[in-house]
Amino acid sequence: MVVSRARSVKTASSSKAAARAEMPKRDAILEAATRVFLAHGYEGASMDLVAKESGAARRTVYNQFESKEALFSAAVERVWRDFPVVGIAADKEALGDPAVGLSRLGKAVVEFWEPPVAVAFLRMVISEGMRFPDLPRNFFEAGKAPAMRALIDYLQQIDENGSLDIPDAELAARQFLGLLNEPLLWLRVVGVGKPPSSAERQRVVEEAVMMMMARYGSSG
Repeated sequence: MVVSRARSVKTASSSKAAARAEMPKRDAILEAATRVFLAHGYEGASMDLVAKESGAARRTVYNQFESKEALFSAAVERVWRDFPVVGIAADKEALGDPAVGLSRLGKAVVEFWEPPVAVAFLRMVISEGMRFPDLPRNFFEAGKAPAMRALIDYLQQIDENGSLDIPDAELAARQFLGLLNEPLLWLRVVGVGKPPSSAERQRVVEEAVMMMMARYGSSG
């Protein structure tokens, strides 16, 4: 019994160690996959190219991801994982003061799109969407949909507590994102302009917050 228990403990420890070892390998594969998708597009990318780019064995890539579709979905989730809108929308200070909440949300949005790789990934998804309709759907559902739901929920809550008067939270959420993305994101998506400076991003966020407060404040 003692020997059996010792073996169980050893097996469990080995499994945990193996799981820890797999995480850096998985991240390396996903980093390589992102580079391959951006360089070759979805159609031109392959599991073999990802294996070569990551330095991993082809079998290792297939052990982690059963298909190119699964690999792409995981790469998309990785792109969106640093989008902290959900956490901000549930913050007590943000719920108590909409100016604080909208400022934090706005900063999270513009900082997320600041790295060129995020914009390049979005551009690739849009360009390949006609041939592979699941690509934009997966990209949206993995990141923007949860973020949009969190933003709508936040706006509904500050409407309910009387901080702002927002009759249509979904429309207000889209208006807010438009105020941020129109001046900072879409020109970059179509290949015009360069990444905005920190001062430019801050100014756009401040103006967007002021417009939202003016429109939906008690005197709006």
